[in-house]
Amino acid sequence: MIRIFLLLFLYAANTFSYVDKGETFEYLKSELILNHGFSEDYVVSTLNKAIKQDKIIQSISEPAEFTWTWDRYKDLFIEEKRIQNGKKFISENIGTLKKAETRFGVPKEIITSILGVETRYGKIMGSYRVLDALTTLSFDFPRRSKFFTNELINLFLLSRENNLEILSLKGSYAGAMGYGQFIPSSYRAYAIDFDNDGYVDLLNSVDDAIGSIANYLYIHGWNKDLPTIRRIDQKFLSNTQSINSVRNPLILAPNILHASDELENEDILDQSVLLLSYDERGKTNFFVGTANFIAITKYNRSHFYAKAVYDLSIELR
Repeated sequence: MIRIFLLLFLYAANTFSYVDKGETFEYLKSELILNHGFSEDYVVSTLNKAIKQDKIIQSISEPAEFTWTWDRYKDLFIEEKRIQNGKKFISENIGTLKKAETRFGVPKEIITSILGVETRYGKIMGSYRVLDALTTLSFDFPRRSKFFTNELINLFLLSRENNLEILSLKGSYAGAMGYGQFIPSSYRAYAIDFDNDGYVDLLNSVDDAIGSIANYLYIHGWNKDLPTIRRIDQKFLSNTQSINSVRNPLILAPNILHASDELENEDILDQSVLLLSYDERGKTNFFVGTANFIAITKYNRSHFYAKAVYDLSIELR
């Protein structure tokens, strides 16, 4: 009896299909076939090969950026091995990093730090099939189904435009790929050919990854003439209601900040900023994050992530 049950279970697992599964499937078919010219056979056969991954739902429901303490999160990324490998990466790629720094104004340490936080400089780029990740999240994660359905459409387009085998692409549980972990829409919008070989390749080209990260930050507001973050005493804050509200930058004005020697003559006055706080080793520290900090949060909408990138970049100097 147990053997029969096991066989039935395995059969059900192997025959699970997202095809004909409700409005999401119909929307995908409409977009990919009618608006983007894919054949119905290709769309259906590809989605038939997608495998639901329950572990992905668990991972995206409990991301470290929103469930860990700052001390634990910082200790993960600001550790000696990652720092030393980052310095080695800079040394080995100094020409390309300086080229990106000159063209986009993004410091080589920030570019390298993002690579270090995302994939340990290309060593860990994800083991999930991107098709599985995005299909699972599109169909089985209602809270962000619309977002991931759009990413699934972009995956089809990216694979066609860049001649990539859609079934072979590997990445994170959120469908991010390559050295810098670009989701499909970001890959299509911000990735650039930085090694001048006529092909944009974030999966194998370190040069393209470096240039694309710098381009992404530049397009999202990086300003080489601004600091990235400034520490400030809480006593100078007159508005603490918006602290750590990453999606709602504020204009740094008198109603938010009292006069402070720490920020006198700074270019960040009258600029969009984030008010930030971090509980570290039993003490709460307060900061002002500038347009550059905000640009990093566009890469990952977490002030923990952006601060870890910044802190690692300081260690890499």
